[in-house]
Amino acid sequence: MPTLLKRLLVLPLLLIASLAYADPQRLQQLHEFRSEAFKAGTYLLIDNNLYERVREPGNREIYNSALQQMDSLLRQMNNPGNLRPLYSELVTLIRELEALPEDQAHYSLATVNRIMMAHGNLENAAAELYEAEVAGSPDNLVALQRQSIETSRILLLYENNMFSSVGVYFLPSREGLFVELDNRINDGSNQLKQLMPEHKDTFDRLDKQYSFIQPRLINHHADWVPTIAAFYLTKNTQTLDELAREQANLAEASVSTN
Repeated sequence: MPTLLKRLLVLPLLLIASLAYADPQRLQQLHEFRSEAFKAGTYLLIDNNLYERVREPGNREIYNSALQQMDSLLRQMNNPGNLRPLYSELVTLIRELEALPEDQAHYSLATVNRIMMAHGNLENAAAELYEAEVAGSPDNLVALQRQSIETSRILLLYENNMFSSVGVYFLPSREGLFVELDNRINDGSNQLKQLMPEHKDTFDRLDKQYSFIQPRLINHHADWVPTIAAFYLTKNTQTLDELAREQANLAEASVSTN
């Protein structure tokens, strides 16, 4: 076979091989960036909601720690897309809110709304970058990341609903969204148990923690428990993200040995 023809046949095979191996570490970094952004938005809303009589310093510490982690991840990823300016806009608005006198900050819903709009813009941009990277990734890694994001979404939606004048910007707002997210989380748990039966005990524990708070999520107008909801669901997302990190490391090691 002529040399030129051999090269023409080999090039498509090399291209297919390169597409087959996604970058699991980069995908995980994009996921964790989104996860930390949801955490920042969640605890900022808790810190500024009118149902909390006393502003707990720990809430501000948690969302600022999440912002710092987001900054670190952006540096590790070399500031992909337009995430850096969107992140900077989010931080600027949060600092603007923090600078208000205490008696004004607690009722500055216009600023809170702008912050959540900035978070929505950031999440949508990060999700687009994530979807561009996900092809060829291991099913278990993607399933863990998806379950984490769905859990973060239902939590932030719950916290968001405490503010009648603050919009929902991280998802298209529609009737039945709580039930839709709840169904996705239940389906995701079943999928994870099939994909990773060796972690069934862990997933059962996550189910138990989720089921404890789930009735409050579905009947979200009955009685607000913003801090308790965040406590249980954030524990779930942290566990899912840790498992995803392990799977990303295993996937990277597998690719490097092939």
